[in-house]
Amino acid sequence: MLHASLTNGQIREELTGTWIGVHTELDTTFTCALPTYIRLSADSTYQLGLVDGSAKSIQSTWAIDGNRVRLDTIHFAPQLVTVQDDLLRIGSTFPMVFRRFTDVPIDSVSTYQQLSGRVWQSNNLIVSLYANGQISLENLHTKERTAHFWQLATFEHSVFLIIFGSQHNRAGGYKPLWQITNTLPKQMQAIGWNGCSVATETFRLVRILSPNETCQPAAFQTCSTCFQPLWNTTPLSYTSRQYELNKLLSNYYQPVSQKEQSGLLTIKFVVNCAGQAGLFDVKGFGDDYCPKAFASQLTDQLLSICRNYIAARSFLHPGKESDDLTRDTAVSLTLRLKDGHITDILP
Repeated sequence: MLHASLTNGQIREELTGTWIGVHTELDTTFTCALPTYIRLSADSTYQLGLVDGSAKSIQSTWAIDGNRVRLDTIHFAPQLVTVQDDLLRIGSTFPMVFRRFTDVPIDSVSTYQQLSGRVWQSNNLIVSLYANGQISLENLHTKERTAHFWQLATFEHSVFLIIFGSQHNRAGGYKPLWQITNTLPKQMQAIGWNGCSVATETFRLVRILSPNETCQPAAFQTCSTCFQPLWNTTPLSYTSRQYELNKLLSNYYQPVSQKEQSGLLTIKFVVNCAGQAGLFDVKGFGDDYCPKAFASQLTDQLLSICRNYIAARSFLHPGKESDDLTRDTAVSLTLRLKDGHITDILP
């Protein structure tokens, strides 16, 4: 790790080179893929760009100023730019993590022919690369399968597998980058983030995809590849549709008249960019605010109202602007209940 005790020359030597983005750490358990590279040259210039070359790169200068690192006009205090085990971390609040890049020359045409139309499996992941440019990723442990798009990108002499978008469109951000390092008839190797660390993974050929197979997620999928419900939640009681919400509940909810059915019930779900609803979650609390399970006759009704009526409201659905192509909306509804009757809708 870089420390203030190192000389400027030592720090410069550690930082000089090309670094490939891994992710931005937005929380201890939540990261967003970082599809960028940063090239810190010995002549004090640096270049920042996207590995797939889809946007123009930024050129500027960098320097070591005492025990601080300067990138363009931003000065990072000691310990805010660190290198450890070939990983570069920049910042502290939402640190960006890069890995040191080693160029591995590989032919992009033969690599595409080797990968396309086939299913590959590592110890953690099943990757299905469809010839039409779609891709599905299935976690072997959670059985979660998501659908995206893929392409190969050449960076220097290396080839990267770029995964982006959702099952509905090509927008929506990137998944972690994989650098292909070796291909054989029944095996390929790639460097990337496997969910725990940056490592070289071996993928074994499982089978060839048939022409009539389609790429589908296993269940509900958000459109953004970096979606955090906490940051995108719409409390329904805060919206201008308060009257509409009250009317829906009064029209469709049949009170479950039981004395023990009192407390708070929170229902959360997500409406994705295609207007599909999923990720339903129900939590109940008694009048003492301790966790409580309400009667299924009550919770089933309210879940049905959320699925069939509230989630269908137009104000929760995306518009026609380009930014809406990837917009997912998290919804939170908290009800106060007294003996099975709704008495209040809380923020």
